[in-house]
Amino acid sequence: MTTNTDSPAHELPPYHAVLSVDVKNFSGVTPADHRALTELIPTILERAFERADQTAVWEDRRFPAGRGDGFVVGFPPESLPIIVGPFLDALQDELAYHHRMRLGRNGEPTRLRASIAVGPLSDSGNAHLGDGSGAAMVETHRLLDCGPVRDLLESSDPEVTFVAAILSARVYEDVVLSGYAAKAPGEFVRVPVSVKSYVGDAYLHVPKPSGELLSRGITTPDEPVHNSPAPQEEAPGAEGSVANMINRTVLGNAVQMRDQYKWTDKSRHSHQSAVGDGNIVTGGSVHGSTKSTVRKTRGGDR
Repeated sequence: MTTNTDSPAHELPPYHAVLSVDVKNFSGVTPADHRALTELIPTILERAFERADQTAVWEDRRFPAGRGDGFVVGFPPESLPIIVGPFLDALQDELAYHHRMRLGRNGEPTRLRASIAVGPLSDSGNAHLGDGSGAAMVETHRLLDCGPVRDLLESSDPEVTFVAAILSARVYEDVVLSGYAAKAPGEFVRVPVSVKSYVGDAYLHVPKPSGELLSRGITTPDEPVHNSPAPQEEAPGAEGSVANMINRTVLGNAVQMRDQYKWTDKSRHSHQSAVGDGNIVTGGSVHGSTKSTVRKTRGGDR
């Protein structure tokens, strides 16, 4: 048997969860403090896993890498329910503790955006330079940079909300919707994401919302906040006539047609002297009876 060595097929890398975090307003930190903050981030992550009583997950981390204002690290996919649930809550608590103790950025709050994705990622097990490569790694960085997750921290109180998270659709479906996470689907908000060549849906989550996030909720580009105007009563006349109201029901509101029919039937009895035997007066002309008009409407005649 001859083996085709020119085949374009490749062995699928193992699936990994990937967590990426980024410091809000890193550029506002004094350059002399950049190194200290960069080294502080993995320490905060480690202590958050300890706070969640999940040190074994941190010990099993893969291809960790610092990138100045952030940190990225892989985990076995089985760890996703812990990362999505207890870890995010513990990360919020750990950053709040740091702020209270004034351990970061000269007393200014250290606030993090976090993105979580999953997929096949290369992993030699020997910390090679290319470890962690794959579409899921690109996805987690695109999600981390998107506007909606940035807006979560902008719209919340810096003294209260220290973490804003975004999950890939696959993580949300496999972990949250499937019931493996300790968090309910109602704790996440779907958002469309478009960053560079990446386009897809993702899910926002804030462990401890505050500020505008409490007063107006989490809004997304396809769900703008607006105040609906109060319904206006129609003025009497041809525009508000019974026949025109019935005609409008033909355009798609069967419930309204039913209600208008009831109103017309009452009006017919109270105005028989002017109309006569249930006929409708519209614009000075007399039409057939209300019941006849409704029957024609229901049959599709206009």
